[in-house]
Amino acid sequence: MSASTMVKPTAREQKKLQTRQAFFNAVLDLCMTGQGYSSISLRQVTREVGVVPTAFYRHFDDMESLGKALVEDELGEALSVLREHMQLGKKRSFERQIAKSVQLFFKAVDAQPRYWQFIASERFGGSWAVRNAISQQIHFFAKIMADDLALQPAFEHIGSDDRYLLAEIGVNLSFSWIIDWLELTYTPNLDDEEFEQFPQKDLEKQKQDMLHRCTRQMQILMYGAYNWKSSEETLLDD
Repeated sequence: MSASTMVKPTAREQKKLQTRQAFFNAVLDLCMTGQGYSSISLRQVTREVGVVPTAFYRHFDDMESLGKALVEDELGEALSVLREHMQLGKKRSFERQIAKSVQLFFKAVDAQPRYWQFIASERFGGSWAVRNAISQQIHFFAKIMADDLALQPAFEHIGSDDRYLLAEIGVNLSFSWIIDWLELTYTPNLDDEEFEQFPQKDLEKQKQDMLHRCTRQMQILMYGAYNWKSSEETLLDD
């Protein structure tokens, strides 16, 4: 369908979408203050949005469905954009691709810090619906990345099951960096006055050091996989 023939949402539908996004933003703002999702009440969210509690149920069945929708809508879109830019098997040499992919991941985190903080914190949080939604998105993303890795000559000798395991490890490794990166970039352990006096070049050096360290971690993983033989059996202790 061309852009000219696409049906535009009505004013009422647009208003509903805006309110839905306002609920998402309210949750993200509350979580950025250090509050866990499972401890956030419906009344807190509606107060942040500026609507009465009964208005909540026009959009979601309960807080669990709100969390699930937040993950599916926002993480799904974020991972789709990230994968489109990374294209592991389609661009750049294998050597350069690793470093570039790590840089792109951190750029994605910088672009939506509130959301990535929510994902990193709630991945093992108290809401089953949110944990499950995050797990499903990570599984889907790892499967897509495994398909991209299949396009790389460096990994063509690895079986499809092992390529998925490699992609899954890579995704889990990347997600483990999120909180440290956000704390370094957005919430240094300094008050406002100390932060103003703290040399910006020191912060930039810490960011570059972390970028270098994370790139090396991913290189070790990928180069190790390059030498892996899928034909080898897994050895388990009796």
